[in-house]
Amino acid sequence: MDHLRNAAIYGGFAGLTTLIGIYLVLMKEAWIRRGSIYLISFASGALLSAALLDILPQSLELNSSASLYVLLSFLAFYILEQNLVLHAGHEDLECYGDEDRHRLHSLGVISFLGIGFHSLLDGVIIGAGFQESTTIGLIATIAVISHELPEGLSIMGLLFHAGFSRNRGLIYSIIVALATPVGAVASSLLLRGIEPNLLGALLGAAAGSFLYIAASDLIPQTRKHRSPYIIPLVVGGMFTLFALGLVLK
Repeated sequence: MDHLRNAAIYGGFAGLTTLIGIYLVLMKEAWIRRGSIYLISFASGALLSAALLDILPQSLELNSSASLYVLLSFLAFYILEQNLVLHAGHEDLECYGDEDRHRLHSLGVISFLGIGFHSLLDGVIIGAGFQESTTIGLIATIAVISHELPEGLSIMGLLFHAGFSRNRGLIYSIIVALATPVGAVASSLLLRGIEPNLLGALLGAAAGSFLYIAASDLIPQTRKHRSPYIIPLVVGGMFTLFALGLVLK
């Protein structure tokens, strides 16, 4: 049951990171929004490294067709984003300034559902990682945590902009944060005794989701800023996960 305990503990850490993002929006919104690009830069490098150097090679060892699931996962997230405004919180909220109140409220609800579903999948990734090995589980957890903080900032900021009250926005955001540990524990229980081929497919799908988030949501944000720290942070995120993989093996 070690993998179940690890999934619960590290899934909880990931959810806690989202809660920290929520707290920062409540307490230090102006300050954290100025610095969020640096978090995003580091996260983009970490996700790319985790997906390409650790999770994908492991998935290919378990399932020779894992690269197909990487592609299908990438495509699935693209379709979801196009139709459900998944990750809408990473966009510039000013673009919605002329929308009417009903439209903004609908955007807030849809984005809550989309980001909440994504948080649940983050937990599933952690659970599947620990099902394979402690190393993959830890690497998946670090990669998830690296983008959970910006996610916490995004959902809280978006719900406020959509006209939600402070208390209601906080409740919705906490639900998003709790989705990650719930997904980690549930997947760890459901994946007990799973066939290696299926586990490899799930890890491939996890790699695809990380690649999509980095390529579609995070890296484009870094290109909008000219700070000299952005490239070093992206590279730093890559090498941090690379080094972690070496240390844990």
